[in-house]
Amino acid sequence: MTLDVGVESFAICEVQRGTQLVARGGPEIEVHYVLSGTMHLAIPGHLPIMCGPGSIVLVPPGIPQSIGVDNGLGTEMIAMDHCSSGANGMLRFDTTTGGCGDLRFVCGLINASISGSFGLLDTIRRPIVEDMSDADVVRANFQMMATERDAPGIGSRAMTGALMKTCLLVMLRRHFARSEHESSLLSTLRDPRLGKAVTAVLDKPAARHSVAALASVAGMSRSAFAREFSQAFTMSPMEFVARTRLHQAAEMLRSTNMPVKVIAASIGFSSRSHFSRAFRDGYGADPSAYRRAVTKQAEAIHQPPVRRPYRRGRALPSIGAHV
Repeated sequence: MTLDVGVESFAICEVQRGTQLVARGGPEIEVHYVLSGTMHLAIPGHLPIMCGPGSIVLVPPGIPQSIGVDNGLGTEMIAMDHCSSGANGMLRFDTTTGGCGDLRFVCGLINASISGSFGLLDTIRRPIVEDMSDADVVRANFQMMATERDAPGIGSRAMTGALMKTCLLVMLRRHFARSEHESSLLSTLRDPRLGKAVTAVLDKPAARHSVAALASVAGMSRSAFAREFSQAFTMSPMEFVARTRLHQAAEMLRSTNMPVKVIAASIGFSSRSHFSRAFRDGYGADPSAYRRAVTKQAEAIHQPPVRRPYRRGRALPSIGAHV
């Protein structure tokens, strides 16, 4: 559950030597898959990052990027000025004027659902890069992505998204297995007692959860449960409940047109004003402003978000239902 993420494939990029593809940062985590050539990724405040074929790169939200074949060299070309729609339903960012790029990669946006609740991706502040060229499944999937790029067919975009998700999960497994998270968060999550409490929150985030009730679900004393949960997640059980609720709210704001008041009630808030304050503290914007920002970003890449029509009495989606 901790790595339950989805990837929305959206762009194929071709960059020729002597050019730099420049893009502003969006509100979601972006992921790049280097198919061929060497990517030089420059972001403000950091040394350029070099990524070879088979590399996967996660870029945090809101970070401008400059991507080229050479290290910091070349004519800057704004991504949106060189954007067109591809035959496979994906966008195409092309600095080659229709030629063959010296660097080829595909891009996607990460939809973190359950993972965000655990904080595995929330703490990303700088790009994460992994050379996955030694992983057989990644090599095979990259080859299939290249095939879909060169010879798109029915369902090509969906196929590419599925391939990207598989590669991302393999990459995240490797990354977190050797990070400090392994000794604390991931290892503790294997405790089935904590897992029962976590599942209870994820299944019904709007329920009247309490430390005592969650401890009972876990089959532990209240004090032992609170202590071990806090050690595992670096937050109290009730802080985890609040974060899970806000993540579900953010997903509803992104993917539906439900009124803010309805979303607030559905995740366990007694009033819209209380919900708005909590959401603003967690996301830096009130719910309506957050929804407008996401919509504006989606329109900027010519891919308006899909809004599921709201009808009174409609069943609410679970926190990971979109994956």
